[in-house]
Amino acid sequence: MKVLGDGQAAAGRRFGKLLKKSRGQAGLSQQELAAAAMVSQSLISDIEQGKKGTRRDVVVRLDNALAARGALVDFWDAAFSGVGMTSYFREAAEAEQSASVIRDYSHGLVPGLFQVEQYVRAINELRPEASSEEIEQIVKGRHLRQKVLHRPSPPTFTVVLDEVVLCRRFRDPDVMRAQIDHLVKLSYHPRTTLQVVPIDAEGHPGLGGSFTLMEVPGSGEFVYIESQRTGLSLKQPDVVASYERIFAELRGAALPVTASRLRMEEIRGSIT
Repeated sequence: MKVLGDGQAAAGRRFGKLLKKSRGQAGLSQQELAAAAMVSQSLISDIEQGKKGTRRDVVVRLDNALAARGALVDFWDAAFSGVGMTSYFREAAEAEQSASVIRDYSHGLVPGLFQVEQYVRAINELRPEASSEEIEQIVKGRHLRQKVLHRPSPPTFTVVLDEVVLCRRFRDPDVMRAQIDHLVKLSYHPRTTLQVVPIDAEGHPGLGGSFTLMEVPGSGEFVYIESQRTGLSLKQPDVVASYERIFAELRGAALPVTASRLRMEEIRGSIT
């Protein structure tokens, strides 16, 4: 058991709330959960109050005892493992694991949750300062984040891509072939809506940059904005509302779902 530093205290409190909620859904008291997970009742209490953190192996036992199907472990990995992600992104990565709704607009890269391994490697190999060890950690981090896609009840996703994202070319043409194949497959998922803003669309509000809107039960809604070297989570209601309006306009400028899928397949077929 360890005391959380200032940078992880907020994440610890959110993890504690998730643990308490999961325990309530399972109908277990703190003492009953402690016995099932082979830990002390005081540890359960401290974690739920956000006073102290714990090790991953303990989280695995708690997850199993609550039949949480990996929800606690995935949250812990996103919040505390630090594998393959920058410090400024950890809050957003943690929110992905608890979100009920995720809306994403991208005009530069495919969103991280939807990136295939070849694509992850290709975009990071373009960074001259990235070592092979760092790239391996980033790949591992993507895999950890993407576990949320395979849960029995994943978030509802609405993704709007600028067509230029799909037209990006890499040295190996198989990179974008694999990536677009994956996007097309995801577009058939009942909890995923994927639309493409065509290149010939007139100027639209998304030209200002990519962003992600997330709704997290118990924590409300926020918008995450990322640049080359930093990221920012904004929770002010007026700011969030302005991005919601932008996202609605982007959906209006985008092709319908079926037409978007056909456009992705056309672009995929043009790759030589």
